[in-house]
Amino acid sequence: MDPFEPKTVAVLREQAAQEAQAARDIQDKADAEGRSCTTEEDEKINAHLTTADRCERDAKRKERLEAAEARLNAPQDTAVKLTTQDKPDIKITTERGVAPMGYHAASLRAFRGPNADANAYRTGKWMLASLLNNAEARQWCRDHNIELRVQTEGVNPAGGFIVPAPMEQSIIDLREEYGVFRREARVLPMSSDSLLIPRRAGGVTAYFVGETGSITESDKTWNQVELVAKKLGALTRISTDLSEDAIINVADDLASEMAYAFAAQEDACGIDGDGTSTYGGMIGLRTKMNDGDHDGSYFDGTANDNWSEITAAQLAACMGMLPRYAINGAKWYCSQAAKAGTFDRLALAAGGNNVINIAAGAQPAYAGFPIVVTSAMPSVDAAAALDGLIGIIFGNLRLSTTLGDRRGITVKVSTERYLEYDQIGIQATERFCIVNHDIGTDTAAGPVVGMRLQT
Repeated sequence: MDPFEPKTVAVLREQAAQEAQAARDIQDKADAEGRSCTTEEDEKINAHLTTADRCERDAKRKERLEAAEARLNAPQDTAVKLTTQDKPDIKITTERGVAPMGYHAASLRAFRGPNADANAYRTGKWMLASLLNNAEARQWCRDHNIELRVQTEGVNPAGGFIVPAPMEQSIIDLREEYGVFRREARVLPMSSDSLLIPRRAGGVTAYFVGETGSITESDKTWNQVELVAKKLGALTRISTDLSEDAIINVADDLASEMAYAFAAQEDACGIDGDGTSTYGGMIGLRTKMNDGDHDGSYFDGTANDNWSEITAAQLAACMGMLPRYAINGAKWYCSQAAKAGTFDRLALAAGGNNVINIAAGAQPAYAGFPIVVTSAMPSVDAAAALDGLIGIIFGNLRLSTTLGDRRGITVKVSTERYLEYDQIGIQATERFCIVNHDIGTDTAAGPVVGMRLQT
């Protein structure tokens, strides 16, 4: 055991029992030999008993300390309801009446719904209490059933504060809104750092049988896809001069930035990952399609090295590559530049348009299939930049890709990192893994296909 690692109550009690047993063994040895203990044996017995007493005292003290902390951090059993009112104020309704809190956020990005302002205010109070150790805010959180817990033992700056449910839910909702892969791929919760999921590799085959011949045996075969969770972190900072009037906007901005940072990196791993540490060892769709071993997974057009040169016939050829089983749920995946330069251009140039629908703009669909825009796909409209790249993907991500979700968002805080700026460091982490396990072979397409741009 690491001598510098804090010992738990159970470890201290176990050590006390071991020391007492060691003293008993010495005494039993002397008794069995029909003699008194020697001076050296007396000293050893006393040393073991002294250590056992000290361990037991430490265990009792730590037990009392943990009980006191649990009591202080436990939600208070009070009849409290946090609501928003029609007028631009947040109200806290308690048994003692209604008290206006005096601030309203005009426009929130992360917190939504009828209680958006109230949830943002809750989160802001949690930030003041847990991150800045504000005494008034800590009492407010206890009064309003907001838990101020840390996820690890030890002092708060070294541990991770568990974010309140409204903030975590806002981060998760925005992450799914911003992130294509978390929204479109199959998401599996992971109960451990690695997870093996079965994957069908082959099926039963039917054979013609002669009059006296036997039936050829065949079996359904399986292999496995391994998900290994990787930690993704984001670090930002906030001012220590948080005021009552700023906490709603700070909480909203912090949730939005964390959600976008995680979503953008998840998409980058799922689409552009090259197996290096930059992408957590994950390999993206575009990288796999273009690695020389999956030539059957993309349409290789000619004279289409920028968006304005892609034709409807080429898009139809790409669609035609997709197997029938993947058509239901298939979507187009591309950048905003590709959507505007290819899909919108073709839609607006089609016959039958009038002033009204041209003014309304092209709808986010092509040939009956939704268009999903992600910044991880190529956007530069230049032949030299796009030549040889998979510029557009078409298919069903739920059949091709699995996102393993090991755990949700956790937050840690450091009051020392940016001390010279009078700011506090906020670190958020998640653990996940993306595996693109079915994208076809060198000769056959899988549930997703792509269009490779070339001169």
